[in-house]
Amino acid sequence: MRIFSLLLLTALLVSGCGGSSSDDGSANNGNSGSGQIGGGDNGGSGSDGSGGSGGGGSETPDPTPEPMPDPDGTFADQMLTAVNAARAVGRNCGSTFYPAVAPLTWDAKLQSAAQVHSTNMANYNFFNHTGLDGKSASDRVTDQGYAWRSVAENIAAGQKDIDTVMTTWLNSPGHCKNIMGSNYTQMGSAYDMNSGSQYNIYWTQVFATPQ
Repeated sequence: MRIFSLLLLTALLVSGCGGSSSDDGSANNGNSGSGQIGGGDNGGSGSDGSGGSGGGGSETPDPTPEPMPDPDGTFADQMLTAVNAARAVGRNCGSTFYPAVAPLTWDAKLQSAAQVHSTNMANYNFFNHTGLDGKSASDRVTDQGYAWRSVAENIAAGQKDIDTVMTTWLNSPGHCKNIMGSNYTQMGSAYDMNSGSQYNIYWTQVFATPQ
């Protein structure tokens, strides 16, 4: 049986010190572009951009993803290469054109924040920007000791590898906007797998600019 991918994002365009929470946002779901699915993640001391906490993607991955996302080289190298390749080309994110932007650098603290969330979603079988402890993406970044000026998060579930999840995100206007965001200078990402969970594999990307 095949399952439909789900994907989420929060585009947090925030300014100020990490750790202070602000408004919740909401936006269209995933690739379908229809309906308001739910509140986005909590931001820092600033305003949320487009976000969402649910949605049906167009991909239909194998329920037991193979091969692993990083069969050659490291996951960090592969994901950073994929994101920077996307940023190197101007593209339409929905109806808005985003020009090519500078490459990002990888940050271990952002990777750790992403890993915490992917692992929790996989282990506790939920799919939301808000963790079961009530923490938002910006909270998780702050917990890793990263002093941020802006933060954004993409999450997805069910896609079998980096190419598939990147294609899904780039085909979704809000997720694409996060990837192409010129105000972000660093990123981290992680995935985790649990064959006993609904979607088997859970992905998180975190984009940020330090203070």
